[in-house]
Amino acid sequence: MSVRQCDRVISAVTRQPWAITPDGLELVLGIAQRQLSDHEAVLAAPTQRRESGKVQMRDGVAIIPVMGPIFPHANLFTEVSGATSIETLALRFGEAIDARDVKAIVLHIDSPGGQATGVHEFAGQIFAARDSKPITAYVSGVAGSAAYWIASAASKIVADETALLGSIGVVAAWSDNKKARETAGFTDYEVVSSQSPNKHLDPQSHEGRAAMQRLLDEKADIFIADVARNRGKRVATVTEQFGQGGVMHAAQAVKVGMADEIGSLEAVIAALSSGGGPKTGRAGTSARINKEMTMTREELAQNHPELLAQIQAETRAETENTLSAQHQTDLEAANTNWTACVSAVAGETVATAAAELVKTGVNAAQLAALAPMLAQPAATAAAPAAPANPDSDSRAAILASLRGATPAPVATAPQPRQGDSVQATIDRIAAIGV
Repeated sequence: MSVRQCDRVISAVTRQPWAITPDGLELVLGIAQRQLSDHEAVLAAPTQRRESGKVQMRDGVAIIPVMGPIFPHANLFTEVSGATSIETLALRFGEAIDARDVKAIVLHIDSPGGQATGVHEFAGQIFAARDSKPITAYVSGVAGSAAYWIASAASKIVADETALLGSIGVVAAWSDNKKARETAGFTDYEVVSSQSPNKHLDPQSHEGRAAMQRLLDEKADIFIADVARNRGKRVATVTEQFGQGGVMHAAQAVKVGMADEIGSLEAVIAALSSGGGPKTGRAGTSARINKEMTMTREELAQNHPELLAQIQAETRAETENTLSAQHQTDLEAANTNWTACVSAVAGETVATAAAELVKTGVNAAQLAALAPMLAQPAATAAAPAAPANPDSDSRAAILASLRGATPAPVATAPQPRQGDSVQATIDRIAAIGV
């Protein structure tokens, strides 16, 4: 690889946002800058690290190593440095979740972290699978930054007593070799389209540094929010008590809630193979969630606006259903009482007719005013023939009664629209043959 090609590799590596410990970033940059030969790097990487992402099966427990620096995709650099590929991890984890002969999963972690790309998605994949099988993250050495991001998504975190956890945050680093290139006789030129003044800001300028800071802070907010969700903590708790970018030993990590217990890999495997450990994704953290997830409405709106909107919608729907059911019960009781009254006064036949009137939208007060008239057909059935045009007097009497009635609706049927005339009500009465 030429010096120019090496410079391009270093530039590509260093300009990426990293969720990694300072020592881990120095190691990666050292390899990229060829301060360590390929041969030395391979020898320095234990066999277990060079096999990171490969699943080992023990008594029905799938053990997925998460070793060395973390990168989005597998390539020659990950092979040389003994690094871990998110692409490979996600594939192997998905296979373990789907496999019928796998009853639990252990993420065996010893990693300083790595590039942030893909970590959020993989952590979400782990979190979503909690209800499928017990998932335990075991930290034997370091769970730094991106590696802790991944570990936090497991149902449970167990760590060796000497393990280090934390380094929550995002960093960007770069090397300025312009003077060295100029000394060597190289002159670099760059032209950016005039429509895109922010396309390639100089990080040495105030504007460029501010833009980079904003992007890093936004990515760190996502990192912290994920850890808070995964561990059942408030965002403020993670920000203030989880090291503020530093690391801590296992005992302190357990004390502040970053991990669940101190133990060994063998003990974790034995417990899971015998059916121990969390039975579902949330069982291992239920007590912690009940204790910690007390939020004010403002905190809920800020950190989980979609959840707040869902709660409000469900509450409104439940209230409306309750009121609607109570209103329906009241309507039915009122109509039953009126029908009974009409039956007692005018007989069962008229009561049946009254019930039909209620279904058409006639309210209780109108029904009371009409009650004497509803009995007229039975009383006058044997009377002499009416004058040639009796409708005028009958309709006038009904109209007067209806106008004096209270308009409050109690019927189960839809009420007349505003502006409907009393004549429409009379027409409905005539339609049922009273």
